[in-house]
Amino acid sequence: MKRLGEGDFGDRRRIGSVRGRLVLLTVSLLAPALISMGFLLAGADRESRGQLYQQLVTTARALSGAVDRQAATGISIAETLATDQALINGDWAGFHARAKRATERRAGWIVVADADGQQVVNTLKPYGTPLPRIKRPPSEASAYSAGRSKVSDLIAGPVARKPVITVGTPIMVKGQLYVLSYVVESASFTSVFRQQRVPDRWVATLLDNNRHVIARSRLNEKFTGALASKDMEENLRHSTEGVNKSVSLEGVPTMVAYTRSPQTGWTLVVSIPREELASTVNRSVALGSGVFLLLLIIGIGLSLLYARRINDEMRQLVLDADAIGRGETLPPANPDALEEIAAVHAALRAASRELKAREERQGVMINELNHRVKNTLATVQALARQTFAKVKGAPVEVFTDRLIALSGAHDLLTRTGWREAEMAALVEVSLGAHVDRVDRAGPDVALAPHTAVGLSMVFHELATNSAKYGALSSPEGRVEVFWRVDPVTDKLAFTWRDIGGPPVSPPKTPGFGTRLIESSIRREQKGQARFDFRPDGLVFEASLPLPEAVRWSNAF
Repeated sequence: MKRLGEGDFGDRRRIGSVRGRLVLLTVSLLAPALISMGFLLAGADRESRGQLYQQLVTTARALSGAVDRQAATGISIAETLATDQALINGDWAGFHARAKRATERRAGWIVVADADGQQVVNTLKPYGTPLPRIKRPPSEASAYSAGRSKVSDLIAGPVARKPVITVGTPIMVKGQLYVLSYVVESASFTSVFRQQRVPDRWVATLLDNNRHVIARSRLNEKFTGALASKDMEENLRHSTEGVNKSVSLEGVPTMVAYTRSPQTGWTLVVSIPREELASTVNRSVALGSGVFLLLLIIGIGLSLLYARRINDEMRQLVLDADAIGRGETLPPANPDALEEIAAVHAALRAASRELKAREERQGVMINELNHRVKNTLATVQALARQTFAKVKGAPVEVFTDRLIALSGAHDLLTRTGWREAEMAALVEVSLGAHVDRVDRAGPDVALAPHTAVGLSMVFHELATNSAKYGALSSPEGRVEVFWRVDPVTDKLAFTWRDIGGPPVSPPKTPGFGTRLIESSIRREQKGQARFDFRPDGLVFEASLPLPEAVRWSNAF
């Protein structure tokens, strides 16, 4: 009988070998190379433009997000100061002093005005200085009347005498509506462009809801307050985000990416001169073409270089398969073999060892299964004796529910081959229909099988007790379950807390559920358990050691 690897490779060396296929691939690549290059150049041009457009949009989104965060900081400052006690009491002089101290190291200042816009406090001026009236647009007035904070569009600051942005929040002082505003110069938003490192040839522009320039990365002072170009306004009328052609305020043809913030309504525009765009794309195409040709040449050379080595290692795999068929154990792989070939060889070697050990493992598995079935039957018998012998008039449903809880723990352990069960999954399974009303939190903890089985009964009894007498018996009640592992003692500690249930009082005599829980924690798990029957709900705390080695572990 002819062995694989001897005649087969020799008969089909020129057609079916790896070397033959690699040579054929090389020839097929060389023939259409010029045609492929043309298509690749066209595709590279489109891809380069697409990448640049995407970069523009990404930059616009990043800048818009940074502006939103700066505006949110202003809202946070205003809303924080709105809780100042001096302000609530109408102590304007005291609030002026405290607001001025709070903004000493910030770029902005604080203004408080009444419902008609008359300024009462302005930290740019000493307290008591006559202050002008603010003319609020209808959108701001309606927002403040509805109790919402509002970021203004670009306005002329009557006191600062500069273009400013206000972040206002409504407040009630002695029953009267006032607006507390954090005010910054519009030029402060140029810091966002510097922090985000907008490229020198790009121009970033921030527009308000009226299409006026709030800030600009170039020539900011010249164009602050100017209206956006007509084609830019046309773009914004059609969409809130996109990439289109435009003309800059300097009259330069540009490609712009823009995005509108849903928080402020402002639009962030990033533009690049079209001449710069074409230059960038051409450089990318030229670079891509050169890299493609270089990689093609290198690829052809490497394909020929590695063909011989791949063929040799493939032949060795065939010989390895023959050895497994004869029942031989394979030696370790050649350390210099290709990673994929070495992985196949390792799998074949593992398979040869597994075949010899399978019969022994089957015997171990049968013995282990018998042991577990006996333990399970013993647990079921104990449950039956305690449920029907010690609980007067206990219904069958009580016993059934306990078996279901035990079955859930067994299902979890079966998925891991009875090695371990996750604490979070065990709690969820044990709670049954009550799981949606229980808040759970804790780290990942792997429980040994005997610990998982015991705790499943503990959580089932706690849930059953809560459903009858505790928080889960009330529609508004909830339960909290938290667990942690002590880093010093390596003990698992958990707490069950009823919240929002009926009043609780300690029972006169411990019930079966209480005895079952204490027995499981203290006797089986060698831990500690404590029931605290507080008037507002039961609090159960327990701690138990986690075994160093997982019980009932196996090698299969």
